[in-house]
Amino acid sequence: MRKLKKIVSLAPKNVLDIRYFPTDICNFNCTYCFPGSKDGNYRYSNKIDTIVENFKTLFQFYKVNYDKTKVKLNLAGGGEPTLWPHFGEFCRRIKEESDVEIELSVTTNASRKLRWWKENSKHLDKVNMSFHHEFADIDHSIEVCDYLYGQGINPNALVLIDAEHFEKCKNIVETFKTNSKHPWFIETKPIIQYAGKDNLSYTTEMKDYVMKSLKRIPESEFILKNLDSYKIWDSVALYDDDDVVTKRSGDYITEDLNYFKDWKCNVMLENLCINFTGLLTSSCNVPIHKEHDLNIHDDDFTDKINKFADKLVSFTCPYQVCPCQPDTHITKWKP
Repeated sequence: MRKLKKIVSLAPKNVLDIRYFPTDICNFNCTYCFPGSKDGNYRYSNKIDTIVENFKTLFQFYKVNYDKTKVKLNLAGGGEPTLWPHFGEFCRRIKEESDVEIELSVTTNASRKLRWWKENSKHLDKVNMSFHHEFADIDHSIEVCDYLYGQGINPNALVLIDAEHFEKCKNIVETFKTNSKHPWFIETKPIIQYAGKDNLSYTTEMKDYVMKSLKRIPESEFILKNLDSYKIWDSVALYDDDDVVTKRSGDYITEDLNYFKDWKCNVMLENLCINFTGLLTSSCNVPIHKEHDLNIHDDDFTDKINKFADKLVSFTCPYQVCPCQPDTHITKWKP
């Protein structure tokens, strides 16, 4: 049986991905949410001026030291980022004041009222909407996606497929297709974190359905207009039989290939995470600047990061399983 030996990200070398979690407060209570993602222990910082200035410093640090001239910044969810009172101001200022190119997106449960989206979405390039069968208001979600598409903002509807409620999740996909005015992206992803919601829980029919994750794509004119924010393939997988296969979205997870313990990984150079506390880590929570304990909320952030002189290098993955979809596509290899 052939084995995976290397993954190469298809992201341009000048691009840095950052996921920023403004809060762990959420208005949903999904049973399959990652533990610790929505405990409500870290509300949100009100130091908006400090946060914006520190982000600009972070962008400059990676631009000068690692030639990262474009940042894909995602306001991410565990908590619900649209609950952050400074969401709109942050998006506006990051776009207007940064000296690197910014592609700005949010990952959301789409629960905020349409009026909120009209007031706060104007600086967004992409909206990743995660639809959870336990709580999602399907009609409202369609209304929001149709509005964003009509404004030229790229909405991507990701329907989480629960093996225990497979038909209900499929019906959400079909309702999106049937009742929407515009042909925005519809995609599916399996829930596999827990017993009863793992790879063993899915029948062959379910796996076949999820493997073909793209359920609808937008019109070609819309794609061409927003080409920079679309990724058909996320990475290339190299096998020990010299076969090369393009991969996207949740392919590694669905195909049970997300086991990288002791592999070398470029996460510190490709994909950062700023967690609920404001601490700067890699996307899998490995501390990047350990000796400086960098926090985006701190007044001395600039002084600390400017003292950091060592080059970031590939590190050895300490985790048995890589459960997060974007992290599976980061450049990594088996020594």
